[in-house]
Amino acid sequence: MDHHDPHPHNPYQPPQLPPRGGLQLGDEPLVFTQTPQQRNAGPRGLGGWLIVVGIGLVLTPIKNAMVLLTLHLPLFSGDAWEQLTRPGNEHYHPMYGPLIAFETIGNGAFVLSGLAALVLFFRKSRRFPRWMIALQVANVLFAVGDMVLGMQIPQVAQSPDEGVKYIVRASVAAMIWIPYMLTSKRVRNTFVGPVRPAPRIEPRWDDAERSAETT
Repeated sequence: MDHHDPHPHNPYQPPQLPPRGGLQLGDEPLVFTQTPQQRNAGPRGLGGWLIVVGIGLVLTPIKNAMVLLTLHLPLFSGDAWEQLTRPGNEHYHPMYGPLIAFETIGNGAFVLSGLAALVLFFRKSRRFPRWMIALQVANVLFAVGDMVLGMQIPQVAQSPDEGVKYIVRASVAAMIWIPYMLTSKRVRNTFVGPVRPAPRIEPRWDDAERSAETT
């Protein structure tokens, strides 16, 4: 006696797939602890390579201040300034005055701008990345300008090694930190500045009464 299948298989019907559910690992469902926005946001805070930036921001103003106090400012006291800038003296050259003034003003400006950058850094100000980029560009230009002025003085031109090293160090630092400030997710997420609340709009009752009268 033949047994007929109450649900005969149709060879032309595509196989039925089980209902689609959540992702599973074995018998346990996968649970994501972060949203896609959180996963794509990237790191945040004064960590990572920003620690190196912070150390440099602390040490650089100290170094520039030491150079200013021990090398440049003493040249304006005693006989050093006259020996270098007064015609007829043994070590006189007309470019010594502009060179000393350029280095003194430049180092003083770097001390102040470095302290300002340090404040912006720890306040996580949105202006810090642009300020840091400007400092790197200014450092390269200052190094080149110092080299150009120094090469006009024969006594300085005889030993250009220090000027060349300064330009190389400034250029390498700029090539590292400028792209970092422009492309780093940590920089973008950290230096957002204080969020200012939206201004509150107070209702004006005279306008409300006037609109009620017209209706």
